[in-house]
Amino acid sequence: MSTLVYDIETGPLPWDTIKSLYVPPPPLPPWDDSMCKLRNLKDPAKRAEKLAATQADYDTTLANEKAAGELHRTKWASEAALSPVTGAVLAIGFRTDSKSVIVGADGETEPEILEAFWTVFRKHAAAGRFIGYCSNMFDFPFIVWRSYFHNIEVPTSAWDKTGRYPAYCFVDLMDRLPKRGFSEESRRLTDICKWLGIGQKPDGVDGGDFARLWAGNAENRQQALAYLENDLDLTWKLAERMGVVQ
Repeated sequence: MSTLVYDIETGPLPWDTIKSLYVPPPPLPPWDDSMCKLRNLKDPAKRAEKLAATQADYDTTLANEKAAGELHRTKWASEAALSPVTGAVLAIGFRTDSKSVIVGADGETEPEILEAFWTVFRKHAAAGRFIGYCSNMFDFPFIVWRSYFHNIEVPTSAWDKTGRYPAYCFVDLMDRLPKRGFSEESRRLTDICKWLGIGQKPDGVDGGDFARLWAGNAENRQQALAYLENDLDLTWKLAERMGVVQ
């Protein structure tokens, strides 16, 4: 049985491409005295004091509305890489027990990267496994959606018999971890591997930095490649520790 660890890295689509999808937060309604909850406050002076304080808070919020809107848009754009609607696959890494291969490192387009993934799948799926971390929740569906977008055929064998879930050959290590222990917030690959003493992600770099490094100079791009290769190595070592690979 052939075993491949795989991992994808994604980046946001250009702003001009996705800006029509952005939904800004609703603007504040015009001030109205009913916004101040006076409840059972009877004293006219105290009512007036609370009304003035509430309106002052409203005016401050209104003055900051533009800055808050910009912050909202920036946050939305920064998370665009996490959705196949607003993001794209920049690279896919494969790792065996002896070497790793990064598809995308030679400048392949996203359709070429996706075609390469399905070529590897067709070659190994019948007698192999594709192992990832949080891969059935993120990597696999992202690949499928982007394949649909580019009108690239997704093999029917990539699905289980129900046609709803990834085929059995797609093994997600996160799904095989005990539910008790690490909290959902700390079940990151780097946290688990660091605790087990088998490695961790490089300091000062995370997945959100990949697209920026990938689009940078040669040194930045090498740093991005090293980041992806390290993810593959961590996933392989975790699979070994869990007994998924021998």
